[in-house]
Amino acid sequence: MHDDVLLKVDGLSKNYGGVFAVRGVSFELRRGEVLGLIGPNGAGKSTLFNLVSGIVPPSDGTIHLEGKPLHRLRPNEVCARGAARTFQSASLLSGMTVWENVHVASLFRPRERQGDMSAEECTNRALALCDLTHAARQPAERLTVSEQKRVEIARALATNPLLIMTDEVLAGLNPAEGEEVLRILRQINGEGISIIFVEHDVRAVVRLCHRVVVLAQGAKLSEGPPDEVVRDPAVIEVYLGSRYASRH
Repeated sequence: MHDDVLLKVDGLSKNYGGVFAVRGVSFELRRGEVLGLIGPNGAGKSTLFNLVSGIVPPSDGTIHLEGKPLHRLRPNEVCARGAARTFQSASLLSGMTVWENVHVASLFRPRERQGDMSAEECTNRALALCDLTHAARQPAERLTVSEQKRVEIARALATNPLLIMTDEVLAGLNPAEGEEVLRILRQINGEGISIIFVEHDVRAVVRLCHRVVVLAQGAKLSEGPPDEVVRDPAVIEVYLGSRYASRH
């Protein structure tokens, strides 16, 4: 594995009773890179996230972070190694404030990556990066959808990760709210944190990501720089459609 490769997924498959949700997918994520993961509904994107984050075990294949295997670890162990994720629907801890929701995540930081920053300092930093300082003492259940999405990102950030995987974090947001989230993700990436960005908004993917992987029917269909991938005839046929191609 090259020194600049942070995450290596090799031949990853998930088989449910003979039906493959993910079939033989391989890709690499470099340090400091934003990698887009796109494809039609049912392509296997969320399953791939569940495999990398340890929620479900793979049927075949391997996952390595910094050269160390993840594919036999539980979710808390994967997070401790440095791979955090968000979910499509925010699952905030009701009855607790925004600060408390993020602080809980900060307590799961591995000792070797805590540095000189306390859990409280880590919580405050994550809230500031996600533009949530103003809402820190609010009950989590009173948040807007946009704020809930940002809390999801802040909780992932509070674990002091090497990698954050965001699952449709723009879904349900208006254009201004989406722009704010993209700005936050760029700022997080500027801190040296790698990102895997699953999103249906292809324009946002093209603007944010350095490279893109396209899945279709559980398998990798295409991979490369965003402007090349969106011109790939196979991607246009299977996912983007001729209308997108004609507009771009």
